[in-house]
Amino acid sequence: MNKFRMLAIVGSLILGLSPAASANAEGETPLQQEIDQVLANTEGGVQISQNEIAWDGGDAIMSFPLPGETQAPVSSPAAQRLQAKAAGKPAGTVEPASTPGDVTILGSTDSCPTQVFGNDWYCFYQHPNYGGHRLQWNATHKSPVYFSKYDFANETSSWVNNGAKKIRVFDDYWVNNPTELWNEYGHDSSTFVGSYWGDRADYFITN
Repeated sequence: MNKFRMLAIVGSLILGLSPAASANAEGETPLQQEIDQVLANTEGGVQISQNEIAWDGGDAIMSFPLPGETQAPVSSPAAQRLQAKAAGKPAGTVEPASTPGDVTILGSTDSCPTQVFGNDWYCFYQHPNYGGHRLQWNATHKSPVYFSKYDFANETSSWVNNGAKKIRVFDDYWVNNPTELWNEYGHDSSTFVGSYWGDRADYFITN
């Protein structure tokens, strides 16, 4: 064993860390560290690809930009399988420009799932111009869905609504007196919600 590796393990034991934890921390990429942080801050999430986390069997999926990119790519094959199931589509349904193992961005700059997977997908993005993390759903949610469940509270800066639902987004800063920030109407999008409304969204409901 390399003597420096041995020293690292001994040091980790002194600090109360396991050798496995030390080795994992040494070898993790910044992307994996981001994913691990979200998993640590939430419950029920499962990493389904190198850059995606799914909750509740794919009801919600978060995608991270790949190294060197500013936007999350289109859904991976693993995520597309969950999307097909959620939308009641045949197994093996894929985005037109996507092939197994391909996670490159399609021509659409927003990367939200298209109507190939049904007309009801809507996505929230961490940064303007659909940058950063993407968090997506397709189901109707009459009760509030809190972004904090996905470590995404006060994060939304742009959005895409590819379906016919009306989505209402709220800031819950004032307890029992939420502020409605914006409405998302069917087949619409916003590259930037504005400096006043950005990074304030706490929850949403659909109509």
